[in-house]
Amino acid sequence: MPQKQDWMSWVWNHKWVILIAFFLGFSSCSEDYQVPAEIVSIELEDNHGHKVETFKKLAESDEEYKSAWGRISLSRHYTKESEFITALSYLRQAEVVINDLNLEDLQPVALYLKAHIYWNLGFDINRIIEFSKQAVSIADKDLRNTAEGNYATYLLDAGQYEKVIEIEERLITEFESNQQNLSEAQAVLASAYYKLGNRIATTRTRSVEQELTEDLGSFESQEEEAKGYMDLGRYLMNRSLKTVGEIDNVVDKKHVYHRALDIGVMNDVQLSECVQFAESNGLYSLAFRARQRIQDFSILNESQEEGINKKIKALEKSLEKEQLLKKELLEFEFNRLEEDRLSYQNQALFRQLTYVIALFAALLIALVLVITFRAQDSANQATIEKQNSNILLANYKNRIRPHFLFNQLNNVNGFISQEKWDEAQEYLGLLSIHLRSILESTDEETTTVSAEFERIENYVSLQQKSSYGHVVFHKKLGDYSEQVQIPTGLLQPLVENSYKYAGNASEKNSWIKLSSEVIGDALVITVEDSGYGFLERIPGTGIGLVLVRERINFNRSGSRRPDLWKITTSFGKRKSTVKLTMPFSRLG
Repeated sequence: MPQKQDWMSWVWNHKWVILIAFFLGFSSCSEDYQVPAEIVSIELEDNHGHKVETFKKLAESDEEYKSAWGRISLSRHYTKESEFITALSYLRQAEVVINDLNLEDLQPVALYLKAHIYWNLGFDINRIIEFSKQAVSIADKDLRNTAEGNYATYLLDAGQYEKVIEIEERLITEFESNQQNLSEAQAVLASAYYKLGNRIATTRTRSVEQELTEDLGSFESQEEEAKGYMDLGRYLMNRSLKTVGEIDNVVDKKHVYHRALDIGVMNDVQLSECVQFAESNGLYSLAFRARQRIQDFSILNESQEEGINKKIKALEKSLEKEQLLKKELLEFEFNRLEEDRLSYQNQALFRQLTYVIALFAALLIALVLVITFRAQDSANQATIEKQNSNILLANYKNRIRPHFLFNQLNNVNGFISQEKWDEAQEYLGLLSIHLRSILESTDEETTTVSAEFERIENYVSLQQKSSYGHVVFHKKLGDYSEQVQIPTGLLQPLVENSYKYAGNASEKNSWIKLSSEVIGDALVITVEDSGYGFLERIPGTGIGLVLVRERINFNRSGSRRPDLWKITTSFGKRKSTVKLTMPFSRLG
């Protein structure tokens, strides 16, 4: 029996070799585009360096179909190494040839990799799900299980828990029959059950009339159902953690640990193993999360002071790595836009297009570099005692999510591809104003209500030019509130959240209202919208609102009037409201 398990383990660890061998024997491509023999022979070797060298030679081949195979292999290699920007670059080069030559065998692999890379880079989950769904629909039987497992992971992040459970339970049955490692699949299934139970528990809303007239039996059964799902999630996650050490892929192992930390089922031994794995592989975000769960650092053979300092250091490195990734993303997107620009060089507006794209890319890169420098300088000058609060503040200011910047780039690219030069110029002008206002306020902890409202209007102008032109925006500055001081950048995540839900809920009667008023010693700012309609995902669970709450808590901790720092939320299908309250503090 051990020999059979060893053989099956080898099969699982070399699944890409088997996949490529299948392509070679049962290729659906035309006879002119056979799988390169170099790919099959090199995948059977264990020499890591020789593999990469062979893939790079193939990528530079004059035969286009060979170069596509070389680049897709390099993309797969760098994805496993967590070098996602490099992987995305090779994938984009491969896609050009795959589409030109219609290499059907590589299309599902390219879509599978594209979804996986985008997910790890934090791109829009709906685009990721679409790519993954396409990959599953055209994948052969050898790739389908892997692609479908990833598809379930993306659905989990989108809150489609029932569908995740349906897919993963079927896949786990197949994996068990093949004696494959179940750890990652069990972790995803565990998360789906736990989050489904948590959603049932947190969305039990009953009217006063119902509570007075209905039997409590249905209420209790609903509570038992939620508890049952959550207990099952914990049980499955514990089973997943028992075999997590057998996973040879760093990326997959990292995801299992993150899911386990979300549920909070790890014991001291598992937390210790998680920290050791994370720190040995440079996964500082995972190391920080695991260390946050540890109460007694003696399990790591560390004193309490040493453990706390290492936790702070892990957070610092995590933030630095995040900023570096943003910079790399911007540089990659700049290069992509530069390539697109070259395709228009025979047009009369070539010089104008060159100027606006170069200026736009320079503004974006300058923005990230300035913010990165500010955050690092602040962290280096802070004392150990104050590092936690300084890092939290820097973290809030620096969380301009990559997908926001790249959505703007994609909007510009869309105007250019349709040769809408005037619209592209107008959009770039509005975006430049918005980015300049962000740059100018980077080192300011506070600003006035009127200045913050003006920045929001710039942001709204951008949304009106994109896909949210149907959303009506109202603004009302109350008496005496114009010059009141508030934290810089506090409102955009809330307005952004309203566009995300109210803007997508309906194309008719969608609206957002932003208002301010002074009541006694307090300033009250309200963000209202037309509700999330029939969207499955309920507002209030995203990172934007979490960051605003952290900022409110941060200001409350250092305020002379902590009782006036408040945030209240109410999310409904027809109307949602977020209300911020803070002390009245006039400029000057």
